[in-house]
Amino acid sequence: MNTGLFTTRNIFIFCIVLWGFIVVRAMMNTKGTEDFVTTVSSSEVTAYAKAQLGALQERSFAEDQEICAVIFENSDGELGSTPLISGEMASCDIRFFDEPGMGPVASMHTHGAYNSQYDSEVPSMLDMQSDIASGVDGYVSTPGGRLWRIDAEERFTEQVCGENCLAQDPAYRPCESDEPKSRYSLDELQARMDDSSIRC
Repeated sequence: MNTGLFTTRNIFIFCIVLWGFIVVRAMMNTKGTEDFVTTVSSSEVTAYAKAQLGALQERSFAEDQEICAVIFENSDGELGSTPLISGEMASCDIRFFDEPGMGPVASMHTHGAYNSQYDSEVPSMLDMQSDIASGVDGYVSTPGGRLWRIDAEERFTEQVCGENCLAQDPAYRPCESDEPKSRYSLDELQARMDDSSIRC
C-alpha cells in the first residue's frame, strides 16, 4: 500500500471539507443582496445623501467633474458609500456591486461646475433612466446648490431642497426664464430637455 499517496489524498479531502465549511459558515453569517431586507428609511437615505453630496460640492466645482458613488446599507443597518468615482464634465460611470452583507439603496452624484451650455440644475434624462433601470433611487446635486431625488419605482424626480441649500458654485448664474419646477415625470423632463426656447 502506498502510504504517501493515501496521506496526500486525505489531506486533499480534508482541505476540501474545511473550505466547504468556511464558505457555508460565511454564507450563514452575512446577508446577500438577493435576500437583503432594507431597514433604513427614505428620510435617512436622503439625509445621508445630502451630507455626502454637500461635502463634495466644492471639489466637484474645482475639478469640473461629476463625482459619484453608490449608497448602501450594511448588515448592521448602517449607511455607507462605495469609493468615490470621478467622472467627466457631464457624466459619471457608477458601478454597482454585489457584496455579501451590503444592499445598494441609492446612487448619488454631483453635477460638476456651472456651465451655461448644460441644463445642470435638474437631473438629466440619462440620470433618471439609469436609476430606473437599476431599480434604486438616485440623488443629484447641482452647481446652483439644489438637491434632487430620483424615485426609480414611481419614475419621477423631485427637489429635496432648492437653490443654495447646498454649497453653490461661485460661477453659478440663475436663469429666471428657466427656473426648474419642483417635480418632473420622465416625460416632463424629456419635454424640458427638448425645449430650447427658454435657455438663458
